[in-house]
Amino acid sequence: MAYFCTVTMNPNHERGVNRPGLIPFLILLTLPTCSSAQGDRGTWFAYWGYNRAWYSWSDLHLSGPDYDITLRHVRADDRPSKFSFSTYCAPASIWIPQYNYRVGYHFRDRWSISLGMDHMKYVVRGGQRVRMDGYVRGSRSVEYTTSEGSREVAITDDFLQFEHTDGLNLLALDADHHDPLWSSATGRFRLRAFEGLHAGPVIPRSDVRLFGEGINNRFNLAGYGVGAQLGLHLNFFRHFFLRNTLRAGYIDLPRVLTTGNAEDKASQHFWFVQHNVVMGAQFRITGKRSAVD
Repeated sequence: MAYFCTVTMNPNHERGVNRPGLIPFLILLTLPTCSSAQGDRGTWFAYWGYNRAWYSWSDLHLSGPDYDITLRHVRADDRPSKFSFSTYCAPASIWIPQYNYRVGYHFRDRWSISLGMDHMKYVVRGGQRVRMDGYVRGSRSVEYTTSEGSREVAITDDFLQFEHTDGLNLLALDADHHDPLWSSATGRFRLRAFEGLHAGPVIPRSDVRLFGEGINNRFNLAGYGVGAQLGLHLNFFRHFFLRNTLRAGYIDLPRVLTTGNAEDKASQHFWFVQHNVVMGAQFRITGKRSAVD
């Protein structure tokens, strides 16, 4: 098996958002790097892991019988589960945290395509004060009755609780390009960087209480998400890997289910950043190993 090696000097880099993932990458750029002639073409991979997410503000539009309002610049956060072995590792409870899973295929040595779920959680911050445009009739809420116009309101529990906590589910198709960075002499350990694009439908299960009425609704095709990702991928013992990924994108949800009333609905759009760490396996079902493209 042939190998080639190159010495790479470390250029000046700006500080990135995903600093924990960049530190080992910058260190490795100062070391001699080696790449194996063994290719990934024809191999499958699957992984499972967990994420944290951050969101931009959103204009949240809610409408139904006797009300039509827009809440401006609404802030929201994710809701990660507190770490414990039983929550994150026990088969019965691994679906509770914010998780990621994916299955993919290397159709070229440096290119892969995959399909998987990003299960994020989105919770509107309680207590924040926002501008409310629109109207609410007294038949829907006496306390928040207002004619057409604008006023400031506090997002309290008796007014609005709005969550995608079962969750903000992005079913994304990813296309990634892989760049070899380093390989051990035996090829049992390999490090590469990757970058790519993703797109797909968003299927949340939204829990909404508006004017004191609501329900944890059913799963619903509410919109779509698009974006890009980059990260580091470490193979060890040939068939296993750890992956550290930073994803960012745009989500548009024009058809959110809210209180359980078929006429009540919501819409919003926002940007997101997600950091995930996953563990997986890479394997070959049939065929022979290929050479590097």
